[in-house]
Amino acid sequence: MKSIIYLIFFVSCTSSSLNFDETVSINIESCNILYNEFLTDNRDSKEEIFIVGHAYGRPGEGNFFPDRLTLFFQQNLNPNTKNYLALTGDFVRNPDLESYIKVKNYINDNFNGYFISIGNHEIGNGNNTNGPGLDNYFEVFGDDFFYEEFNHFLLISGNFSNKDWLPNEKQKKEINDLINLTDKDYVIILSHQLFWLLDSKGDISPNSDAILEEDLKKDSLNWILNSDDKNFIIISGDFGAFGDKAHCTYEDNKLFIANGIGDYESDTILKISENETSFNIKEFKLNNF
Repeated sequence: MKSIIYLIFFVSCTSSSLNFDETVSINIESCNILYNEFLTDNRDSKEEIFIVGHAYGRPGEGNFFPDRLTLFFQQNLNPNTKNYLALTGDFVRNPDLESYIKVKNYINDNFNGYFISIGNHEIGNGNNTNGPGLDNYFEVFGDDFFYEEFNHFLLISGNFSNKDWLPNEKQKKEINDLINLTDKDYVIILSHQLFWLLDSKGDISPNSDAILEEDLKKDSLNWILNSDDKNFIIISGDFGAFGDKAHCTYEDNKLFIANGIGDYESDTILKISENETSFNIKEFKLNNF
């Protein structure tokens, strides 16, 4: 059951803007921003990153990715492209070794690489979870911090499963160091928790408030130094378990996206494609491909 709801007065999109350039296109049905028909296909893309939140599916059910998700991958992975899977938390229902090994084997068999932002289910601190959690996770995956530079953006996936829904101080420093070193104009950060809820424009409810013990704050990226020099895209996965459509909030140089699945016909995932001149973030319906 959902246990947290944030009601935030809606601010018309005309009162704020997203200062991104023609390098990027966002094609998400409920977001209706930065749509560029020339960038949405990317048939010549060199890398593709599939982003899935709450990948184990319907709350309280299942022990692996829903069939509709694995079927989508079976029919849509491009063998001529380098494919990555990004899991934005709650990708296992029970954090036991068997579940983690099954996910790791599936990734190894189908993808060239992966990014993970662990969620409350991975640490064993949510409903329907048990076992040592993180010990099992680290035994299989080895790390909870991932990053890679692509042609047009820096991608970072961190562990936000802390009592304030933010990375610990070590990871905050690592993120700031990477941002300071990169020459990319765009930084994409993957999280599980919707730590940016108080920056949201519109009503939004995450899957749960698990782990949270401290008050959330507005200006949720204020721990990133020199943030005015980059464009930020935050994609968070603790969402969609109950059939919610993707949610976007944006202003100036920051775009926040919440998206996840719950094994419903309405489920969508996100894909980042890039070629030599541009990159695109596109939403795909798992039952319409």
